[in-house]
Amino acid sequence: MGFDLQPTDEQQALKQTLAEFAAAVLRPAARDAEAAGRTPEALARQIQEIGVAAPVDEAYGGGGTFDAVTYCMAAEELAWGDPAIAYQALGGGLAAVVIGRAGTDEQKASHLPIFTEPAPGRSFVAVAEKVAAGDLESLDTTIEGNLVAGRKYGVLDAEEAQVGIVVGRSQDGGLAAATVRPGCYEIVKPEDKLGLEAAPTWVVDFDGSGDALRPGAELQQALLLAKLMTGAVALGCARASLEYAANYATEREAFGKPIGAFQGISFKIADMAIAVDAARAALWRTAWHIDRGTATLADAAEANGQCVAAAVLCGDDGVQVLGGHGFVTDHPSEMWFRDAVTLSVLDSPELVGDVMVARSVF
Repeated sequence: MGFDLQPTDEQQALKQTLAEFAAAVLRPAARDAEAAGRTPEALARQIQEIGVAAPVDEAYGGGGTFDAVTYCMAAEELAWGDPAIAYQALGGGLAAVVIGRAGTDEQKASHLPIFTEPAPGRSFVAVAEKVAAGDLESLDTTIEGNLVAGRKYGVLDAEEAQVGIVVGRSQDGGLAAATVRPGCYEIVKPEDKLGLEAAPTWVVDFDGSGDALRPGAELQQALLLAKLMTGAVALGCARASLEYAANYATEREAFGKPIGAFQGISFKIADMAIAVDAARAALWRTAWHIDRGTATLADAAEANGQCVAAAVLCGDDGVQVLGGHGFVTDHPSEMWFRDAVTLSVLDSPELVGDVMVARSVF
């Protein structure tokens, strides 16, 4: 069966439900969450009840899981409402996705019930490093047996996590990961980020014991899906900037007609739309390959790179379309631009994604 860009009826229904929730609940809450520096607990519970943030198989008390494509669709819709709240909610449940796909029966039984409680389970998947960023092939963190050592950046919920996953390299250089419990790591400091302020992150040192996840193809595919969460959030951020700018260009008039009628504006919006559609195709294609166990590190790097680049482009041009209004907090465009740049730092800073993709070419 070939790659199909047409969502199923079930996927369309989920997208519609999440789009309505994002518009009615997330977007109005975005500024307050940013000012508070965290996602409100009541809002986190609402997202948890929908069942997309930390999907758990029914065998472990959850409401069921999603394929990778559906997961990415859901993440985009939530991020369209607010990228920071979506990043907090999805990132906090990401360990459930990885353990559910690559954990042993014992690890699933031990950790997955955390995510089925009424209060959202807190977790993290720690990938990013100072030099490697999100490059899975250049990580300095080592996982040797059940020993984990390394420093990670952008670690969500470090202070409250009930379980975490640390990603690194094994003694033979292969991709490795291990679960860790509170008390097995040291929180160095909170991060002062440009954006995503409703999703607080920390710098964390790991130097202790963990429970290694079984290495192999299942682990690699699960970790690639974990990386795609960032890409999907970036895509939702890009689309939000695009649609807001397009609506503004339709309503705002200059010289007797909407500013969107001028090529200087319309060409920007056209470029934004092209970038969003291209990024979505790359994201869904990689997710489709993950569902079939055939995704590569280069696939994920390309998808995330395109999504993050689209978010930064749309954030920048979205501010420009609004002119002076783009820089004030009366409009969300400046916030989305800051969120986009922060997402790029956490996963695919400029040229890092290109390096990851280039390895598959040469």
